[in-house]
Amino acid sequence: MTYEPRFGARKERDNTWTIVDRRTGEIAERSGLILARLNQNVVLGLIQILEQIEDAPKRVH
Repeated sequence: MTYEPRFGARKERDNTWTIVDRRTGEIAERSGLILARLNQNVVLGLIQILEQIEDAPKRVH
């Protein structure tokens, strides 16, 4: 089985970047924040963090 990242980046016409949820095709959202109109450096770091969160074991509290 090959690993396919859940999140990707899309460059917009205004030269900002958007993080996209590849499962839904929609703009990614976390904790009420819409992950759009970001600069490239921020997007790369956020995608890494989002993938780590996605891969983390889930626990019921």
